[in-house]
Amino acid sequence: MAKVLIMLVRVFGMAAIVLGAMLWSTGHQPYLAPHIGAGFLVAIVVFVLAVVALTRKAVLPGILGVVFALLLPVVGFMQFPLVFHELRAIQVVHVMLALLTIGVAERLFSAIHRAG
Repeated sequence: MAKVLIMLVRVFGMAAIVLGAMLWSTGHQPYLAPHIGAGFLVAIVVFVLAVVALTRKAVLPGILGVVFALLLPVVGFMQFPLVFHELRAIQVVHVMLALLTIGVAERLFSAIHRAG
């Protein structure tokens, strides 16, 4: 099950990053809903991985997973109202948080796999 979850994080994470870059570079609103949807899916799957890790006694990665899964959408929504073609600190933080969340998911997968 963990293999499927990490693959979902990878696929939806990449989709969210590409859609976010397209949204920022073009300013076209049709990219917004799929970007938010993919981001929420990443957050949900990371949260599930974190819960699985916590049940397998991987406490630190589990807590980090929960924190990052909650922070990602919160920081994402802090960008509203959106100003396209303008790079602000909150947008940089959101991108960095997204990349870190994917990294935390990889760490969660590793912890779950080791706990076997």
